Amino acid sequence: MTNLRQMIRRWPFVRRPDLRHPQQKVDRGRRWAQMVRRAEVYDLLSILPLAMITLDSPRIRKHHPMSLWQRLKLVYLLWDNTKMVQTGTSYRSHVAMAAKLLSIPPERPGVVVECGCWKGGTTANLSIICDLVGRDLIVYDSFEGLPEPSPGDRYATAMGTGVFRGTLDEVRGNVARFGRIDRCQFRQGWFADTLPHHEERIVLAYVDVDYQSSMHDCVTNLWPHLVKKGYLFTDEFTRLDYLGIFYSERYWKRYFGRTPPGVMGTGTGVGVGQLFLGPANERSPMERPAGLAYTRKDFSGLWDYYPEDIAPDAPHGQAFER
Repeated sequence: MTNLRQMIRRWPFVRRPDLRHPQQKVDRGRRWAQMVRRAEVYDLLSILPLAMITLDSPRIRKHHPMSLWQRLKLVYLLWDNTKMVQTGTSYRSHVAMAAKLLSIPPERPGVVVECGCWKGGTTANLSIICDLVGRDLIVYDSFEGLPEPSPGDRYATAMGTGVFRGTLDEVRGNVARFGRIDRCQFRQGWFADTLPHHEERIVLAYVDVDYQSSMHDCVTNLWPHLVKKGYLFTDEFTRLDYLGIFYSERYWKRYFGRTPPGVMGTGTGVGVGQLFLGPANERSPMERPAGLAYTRKDFSGLWDYYPEDIAPDAPHGQAFER
């Protein structure tokens, strides 16, 4: 109980009780502890429906068939690993990425890429999934924590420099113990230096990089290597302005000459049983914004209906040129 309360106190969104009223402090701490325990129970109980439903689509049965017992073991292992290694995302996020990877035809070439691995918790789980589908996992990270802030980056601060650091030896050790190290390649360095040299085709990229400048480096350098229906996942789904990159017509026209792809899960995360409605600064202890969102290379998030531009006698679906 003591460790649990200490963990709760470290959470940045916990409202501090009034220290002038000790009993209020104790009562509020107990309520928070109870809600956290309930959330943990909910996590454990979610293993069965995730295995029965999320990992049992027709495409998965076609390309990578698994029995219910095999799916249960996979989901349980993903859940257990997030308890063994510190990670910023829920195991449900890893199940969501597993569902997409298991749905991809095995004959389609491509690797999985992770940008930003912290202690290697998500890396370990991704390596297990990659082993199931027979793909390699390429991990990009400075292994020095967050970089120094770049001008104009609203999420970068000098105080954040070095935060979320996991050394290469630490990450490799965690993956070797809890994942499939033989599936991994580790490429150390800042994204601006390493990602321009990426050459492999990508079926799925997971980007957990916090800063706008880092997201820019990942998108501009990795998007061209995504296969036609390749996925790009991110855990920064609560930041509407951050995910605005995937809706910016100016950005996608400038760098890729196309319309913006949009993103599934903006604001609340993809639907894999997560108890979170949003926004992040109004959540309760039972709500855990630890999911993720994704886009796909063939998606489009462009709004193109402007009534004033439609000719009065134009057939449906046709607009005149400006």
